[in-house]
Amino acid sequence: MWIVIIFLLFLIFLLIRPKQVKKIKSKRLVPFGYTLFYTDQNTKNKNPNVIYKKILYSEKYNIQGKPDFIYKKFNTCYIIELKSGAIKNESMPHTGDLLQLVAYFLIIEDLYGYKVKKGKLIYSDYSFIVHNTRYLRKYLLKTLEDMRSMLKTGQGQANCSFVHCKHCMCRQTVCDFYDKL
Repeated sequence: MWIVIIFLLFLIFLLIRPKQVKKIKSKRLVPFGYTLFYTDQNTKNKNPNVIYKKILYSEKYNIQGKPDFIYKKFNTCYIIELKSGAIKNESMPHTGDLLQLVAYFLIIEDLYGYKVKKGKLIYSDYSFIVHNTRYLRKYLLKTLEDMRSMLKTGQGQANCSFVHCKHCMCRQTVCDFYDKL
């Protein structure tokens, strides 16, 4: 009897929990009430309350980056990353773009102590709202660990497939997997 109840509770949890990544066709850039805190964009009229074009570095995670926009409301942030390409019919953002946004979540939390609940990846045709979940954070940290290990030892296992490799920056450079398909 208890097994059935636990199983049903687990199913309910899976059905009601929020999605980690949601694809939308949205015109609104930022949720209501947020103000610009940081930007990597060039502008002539600079606001003294905004940080411009600074490389953000996290000592804790040893990662750095320059998000396109960070908006702040009280002690929470909302990060926006603009991408020049289109996503077309794909249901998820490119893995590298997703991990880049999650890395910004960690950097902001470490550097400024602000909570980052979610961010947005904006492609030319669609946007993705990405929630700052434990799963995505673990996935990023595992990927960073694997990359650092590969750099240190020269050994590693690439996760080659058409889906993973079609947008990879190593395609037709140091990796010839895609050309073999």
